[in-house]
Amino acid sequence: MSAATHRALVRRAPDRLGRTLVDVAEVPTPALEPGDALLAPVVAGICGTDWQILRGLRDDPTPVLGHEGVAYVVEPGDTGIAPDTAVTVNPTHPDDPSFLLGHNLPGLWAERTRIPASAVRAGLVVPVPETAVHPRPAALAEPLASVLYGLRTALQLVRPVSLVVWGDGIVGRLAAQVWPRELPGLRVLLVGHGDGAVRPDDAALPDLLAGLPGPVAALIATPRTGTRDALRAVERQVPGTLVVDVHAGLPSGPVELTAGPVDVAAVRAEHCGGAPWPPRAKTFTRPPGPLHLHGHRGVSGDHIREAVALLTAPGEAVGADLLTHEVDLTEAAELVNTVLTTRRRVAGGRRVLKAAIRTAAGERR
Repeated sequence: MSAATHRALVRRAPDRLGRTLVDVAEVPTPALEPGDALLAPVVAGICGTDWQILRGLRDDPTPVLGHEGVAYVVEPGDTGIAPDTAVTVNPTHPDDPSFLLGHNLPGLWAERTRIPASAVRAGLVVPVPETAVHPRPAALAEPLASVLYGLRTALQLVRPVSLVVWGDGIVGRLAAQVWPRELPGLRVLLVGHGDGAVRPDDAALPDLLAGLPGPVAALIATPRTGTRDALRAVERQVPGTLVVDVHAGLPSGPVELTAGPVDVAAVRAEHCGGAPWPPRAKTFTRPPGPLHLHGHRGVSGDHIREAVALLTAPGEAVGADLLTHEVDLTEAAELVNTVLTTRRRVAGGRRVLKAAIRTAAGERR
């Protein structure tokens, strides 16, 4: 049986500046309903969506965030998976919007996480090899799976010669590493604010976009506040055939494109949890050439397994430069609160790209 309480990184109420700081707290271990599984997270990632929630840019209600990571099974419920097996969790249910791990249900920034039976039955608890119980694969598997999903979808439509990655966070930088592996010779233009990226306000950017050889693929991986502007810039300035993966979220309602007003959020929502497959992109006529538009919320278990295999392959270096911080729960609280109070993505003198939180769950199983 599991302990009656466990430690978790818990959000405080928003302060007068709208920031949601965090504390390490002892919280009750959740009671299980029939079919539920109980996991002991070992490593969990901090992702860009988590930062948006903490900054008050999203209204996700759970007090415990975290939707990326690797855990051990404590109580298997109806998973059919043996206790002590290493697993990850696909955080997005393809059919049930009430399950969104680390958003509307307590996530993996804790020593115990309950996975409800509906998610268990949907196969969202995914066994992984023991080699995945390490910071880099644990923290990067879910975002890499999303990149692979977008890549596989694009290749159903065109074989791009160029790739625009708008947003140089983890998803964007993983895409810039992984797409050329599968498409040798692919020309990559990274747009963002970090090293090696062209800034969105750079006067040369429109000409760089217009000069890309086609067909061109674009991955929009900005914070949700920048999605519309990034999409409009790419769609207006890239000539010829263009296929766009709207990875980033955005508010519902029409976005004015040269192809006309398009409810991009609705297009993105048509693909959830890896379904349907083959994907159903929307094609629009525009003066510079056809626009193939798609997006997705969540990935499939197959995408996650492919990502884990890539990250744990002997000698594999995907994402090796992206994991900038490894912290325990107490250190994680300090890192998160430092970034939020200083308004700078810097901790310990280094820019925070991806942080991995280690828990003591393995010792308490």
